[in-house]
Amino acid sequence: MKIIYQKSEFLKNLFPEVNMNDNQAVETAIHKYLIGLGTTGIVKIEGDLISVELPDIFEPEFPKEFYQATNLCAQGKFVEARPIFEELIKKTPHVSEYYRNLAQTFEEDGQHEKAIDILIDALRWDPKNHWALILMGNIYARHKDDPDTAMTYYDQVVNADPGNFIALNNIGGAFLQNGKLDLGEKYMLKAYQINPKYPNTSYALGLIAEMKGDNLSAFKYAQEAIKNSDSSQSPIFQNSLKTALQASKKITDSDEGKEDLVDFINQLELKTDKEIRIEEDSTIPTAATVQIAENHQRDYHLIKFKPALAIDHIILHELVHIHFYHEARQINENKLFIVQGEKEKEFKRKYAKEIKDLIKKGFPEKQINKVFGELFHGILRQAFNTPIDMFIEDLIFEKFPSLRPHQFLSLYRLASEGLAAVSNPQAKNLIPSEILFQTKIYNMLAARHTDRLLGTRFEEQYKATGREKEMLNSLWDEFLEYRNDREPGEEYELVQHWGDDLGLSDIFSLVDEEAHQKKRDNVFSSKTPEDVLESIERDPESLGRYTESEDREMSDFIKSHSGKNINMAVAFYMVDALEYFAKLPIEKIKEIAFEVATLGQSGIDPKKQGYRLNKIPGKVFSGYKLLAYYYVSWAKAIPEMLSMLQMPFDKEYKLALSFFKK
Repeated sequence: MKIIYQKSEFLKNLFPEVNMNDNQAVETAIHKYLIGLGTTGIVKIEGDLISVELPDIFEPEFPKEFYQATNLCAQGKFVEARPIFEELIKKTPHVSEYYRNLAQTFEEDGQHEKAIDILIDALRWDPKNHWALILMGNIYARHKDDPDTAMTYYDQVVNADPGNFIALNNIGGAFLQNGKLDLGEKYMLKAYQINPKYPNTSYALGLIAEMKGDNLSAFKYAQEAIKNSDSSQSPIFQNSLKTALQASKKITDSDEGKEDLVDFINQLELKTDKEIRIEEDSTIPTAATVQIAENHQRDYHLIKFKPALAIDHIILHELVHIHFYHEARQINENKLFIVQGEKEKEFKRKYAKEIKDLIKKGFPEKQINKVFGELFHGILRQAFNTPIDMFIEDLIFEKFPSLRPHQFLSLYRLASEGLAAVSNPQAKNLIPSEILFQTKIYNMLAARHTDRLLGTRFEEQYKATGREKEMLNSLWDEFLEYRNDREPGEEYELVQHWGDDLGLSDIFSLVDEEAHQKKRDNVFSSKTPEDVLESIERDPESLGRYTESEDREMSDFIKSHSGKNINMAVAFYMVDALEYFAKLPIEKIKEIAFEVATLGQSGIDPKKQGYRLNKIPGKVFSGYKLLAYYYVSWAKAIPEMLSMLQMPFDKEYKLALSFFKK
């Protein structure tokens, strides 16, 4: 066995009574120490190096008693472990680790002086024992408030093994616990440079940044720690998640990243040659929605959002929808997501037994019908949005690093809501198993994507069955095939394929936008303005609620707007609808909207008279008037689903609004 010392301040700490400049005194002190432990050796001193040859001593393998004692320490039973280590030292006094572990039992009990004395023995036998050096440094840093002496021991670790990132991390942690922020950061940065994927170091640097008020760095380090943590149950993961969310909240409350958002809006307006308007709307059912100019016969795109956390990310997400739409449209690959009028009715018929069973259990029929209507529209939103949203979030993560805290906060909230939606016991009682399966798969796909992107651990919380995992993996693999080289419009292929695989393609259609637009224009271009006016004149009942002065005003209105390729009959009745709905709460309008939609499933003939609605008693509707009420009720109560009706009355509605506001 050979021990190498180097003359230094460190060695003086091990042999404090010796003059390091007196070689004879050094040699005598070492011999004296060895003899005291019942052994001898050959001491050689050459310059600053001191070597001690112990020819009859070899490093033994640790006996079972050593592991027994360390297991007791792991359980916090230090007093029970202590005599085992002491007995091992008596038998083989040259093993440094025996001393180090014995010292730790005293350090854990607060007997720091006793621990120091034993650690000196550990380091005399092995001056490069990293854990003994760190423990000694920790005692001086944490308990003696002596950073200079602590540095003496810590520097030995760095000099002996500069690549030992765990040791560097522990040294930095000791300084941080003692309130030495700059020293702690110094060692943590050294550890991070060696291994940026060690989560303990990233978490510590995140805390340091947070204490310094650098929220962006705090988020960056905390998010890295989340990604690199072994388990969602580990303290590092949980604490890093808390830090990341706190830092994200502070950042989103400020203006950080907003410049990039504004720049992107300007780029999109130039690219699409359309203004982009953004407005708050607390009535929409989702966090945000976008209305594409071309689909609404407007000269601007409209983004609506609910007041919420991370609004900038929510708006950015909808902007990327516009970007994707424009890319696909440029090469005639854009698709429209179409739902025919009969589909909701068919959907409810499909689950008639489940609906009947729930009613028998005491649930109000009205409530159950509402629930199944929401299920229908909810699964449609998932079918269309989930694959597209995954591509959108990839782009945001890659192209907008300044907005990653916004993205983290927003996606964390959405993933939490998605998990809660299918984990609620009441959902399992109300929702048919097939719909629950479909919803869960879409939610799990979004969860896996968020996990891969941000390091979160939502997917594991779903506790998926074998069948669910098989479907999830199949759809995910298909996403990966598109992920890195998606061409404009290819996202629609995933919408269709996933809908097919999940048995949903019978309730929606993806149709070519240009072809559908031509077909729709042909259907609704057969009526001339004269035909419309004649239709109105044949329907005196529908005009009955206007006064003579209002009738003249409307007549002037029609004359002033004729010849503009607008269905004036519909525009006329839309004003009537706007006035009627102005007195009603949104929930009441929504009930009317659903009733008209149900009636519309069997078709509404514009030329037919005598339509009636249960929700509007005493009123008789012509076909055109009912179509106007149909459109306006959805525009007011369910605007996010309006485009799915495929009713070409956006211009009429805009005109009616302008008149109604006068």
